This record gives sequence, structure tokens and C-alpha cells, in this order.
Amino acid sequence: MTNLSHLLSSQHTVLTELKAVISQEKQALQSQDADTLLSLASTKATLLDSLKHNDEMIATQPDKSILETDATLSQQVSEAKSLLAECQQLNAENESLIELSLASLNRFSQALQVSRNSASLTYDGKGRTSSISSLGNNLRA
Repeated sequence: MTNLSHLLSSQHTVLTELKAVISQEKQALQSQDADTLLSLASTKATLLDSLKHNDEMIATQPDKSILETDATLSQQVSEAKSLLAECQQLNAENESLIELSLASLNRFSQALQVSRNSASLTYDGKGRTSSISSLGNNLRA
């Protein structure tokens, strides 16, 4: 049981750190700080690996059925699930911010292409504008 308690405590620590990283990620997204986003992505991946490893370790414990019967352990599991749900919610909010940023960048890119050279403007398969100057370069007279 002490091993399960230790694993759950470790899981709680990892989830708390993950929540902090996701919150920092949101701030970096809002301030458009690409360098911070890259370092946070690395930290986030490491934390997710730790989370998965701890989960696998808990699943392989022979006395894992105690998690449902012992009040202290079930409370720890409940807190971990609650933290995980918070992390998932924050991550979904960050996903929305990323999608809005990408859409904004695409609109900006299209506006730049239109203003750069409207004479060679074409459209790609998805309806986005493209100014490919290679059109007709392979023709021979």
C-alpha cells in the first residue's frame, strides 16, 4: 500500500506541474512568445511521459484493488482525476488559441500574397491564395 501511496503522490506532483506548464503555455500563446512555447512544449512532453509511466506503474501493482476500498487512496485518486480534468480543460483552451492564431496567420499570409503580386495570383486545392511564379516555366516554343 505504501508503494501505491507513493505512486499516487508522484502522480499528483506531476499533474500539478503539468497544470502549471499548461498555464504558462497559455500566457506564452497570448504574448506570442515562440521561444517560451518551444521550451514549454519540451517540458510538457516530459511531464506527459512521466504521467504515462506512473499510470502504467499503478496499473501493474498487485494490490491496486485497494485504491477503491481504502479511503485515503481513493481520495488521492479522486484528486488526481480532478487535476487531470483541469489540465485537459486548460489544454483545450490552448488548442482554441492556437487555432485562432493559425487562422489569423493564414489570413495575413493571403493578404501579403495578394498585395505582393496580384498578376500571378492563383489558388491551391483548398482555396487559399498562392502566388506561384513557376506557372508556365516548363513550356517550350
